Amino acid sequence: MAPYTGADADMQTRLATPWCNPGSYGHPSLCARPCIYIAKNGSCHVDGCDYCHMAHDLPVAKLNQRQRYVLQRLSVKVKMDLVLEAVRGGLHREGLTDQAESLLCLLEQEASKHSQQASHRDQRRQVYDLRKALSRMTVADTIHAVQDVLPEHVIQSFQNLRRALLPSVVPDPLFPMISKCELSLKEALALFPAPQAAAQMWIL
Repeated sequence: MAPYTGADADMQTRLATPWCNPGSYGHPSLCARPCIYIAKNGSCHVDGCDYCHMAHDLPVAKLNQRQRYVLQRLSVKVKMDLVLEAVRGGLHREGLTDQAESLLCLLEQEASKHSQQASHRDQRRQVYDLRKALSRMTVADTIHAVQDVLPEHVIQSFQNLRRALLPSVVPDPLFPMISKCELSLKEALALFPAPQAAAQMWIL
């Protein structure tokens, strides 16, 4: 069989390349929450889905309504201290401290820009509860919970870290990891090429 050339060669290269949607970057440590379409239907038709398509063994930990309310009312300094502690702990737990050194440095710099304010007893108890809740969450969910106070360059640093930790995807030779919405008819047919003998009979 003659080798592919031109556009056909480009298509074959694309089909042979492991595909990863944006939400799965950094799986399992830094990825987004599981995609509900994958959980319910086993497939997702959203192009460039921002939720994770990989398997998750543990349930998703998140803040409840009261904790979200308390977090919104905290000062920027307290928020930054909480997220820094939670992110540092999460990265250490996943063995990613060295890879995330630049992200941690940026978070430390942002936290140092704000002065500490006096807090009353009730707030200290609420912060303690928040600290425990954040420690059970993924790094991605922690960043998302306080993204309203994080500068763009900090969020970008986190996204760069996620892209550098693509999940280990080993594509099936017949079904590479490509979302359904990205396959054209020609690409789909290329997955099941006709046998050479049959092709010659059709030509005759």
